[in-house]
Amino acid sequence: MGGRHEGTGGSRLRAPAAHRAVAALACPVIGYFVARLLVRLVPSLPATITYAVCLALALALGWRAWSARIDLGTKSLRVHNTLATTTIDRRDVRRVSSSGRLEWRRGQGRPVRLPSEALRGAWWTLGTGRAAYAFNRQRLESWIRLSSRVDLDSEAA
Repeated sequence: MGGRHEGTGGSRLRAPAAHRAVAALACPVIGYFVARLLVRLVPSLPATITYAVCLALALALGWRAWSARIDLGTKSLRVHNTLATTTIDRRDVRRVSSSGRLEWRRGQGRPVRLPSEALRGAWWTLGTGRAAYAFNRQRLESWIRLSSRVDLDSEAA
């Protein structure tokens, strides 16, 4: 049962839908409480604008939480987390840790460990969905192994 990433390099790794939904739905709730706290701590802020700005930011973060993923490409991968998106060249990826961190190194620089929401469940999942996260890590490790073969083939040509 090979994944699509083995042939073309195109694939997408995501956390379980229930986990992404909870994270996405929690963002507006937290945004509401942040706005409420701001209005109480800084009474000079207009309440309507404060709530609107906090809700807009919370909805944007909620959308990012829902669409958190790793896109495996032929030459690079893109890690989309809630707060940031990072593109990593295929040759720079070193390993995937069991804690859900992707280790990569650009040139001779220090190794960077990038956590990914698609590779490890948050604390509030209480260990549910372990198999899905392990499967995502295995697929990414397979993609890394395949990339070393692709690099060897391209150098031989």
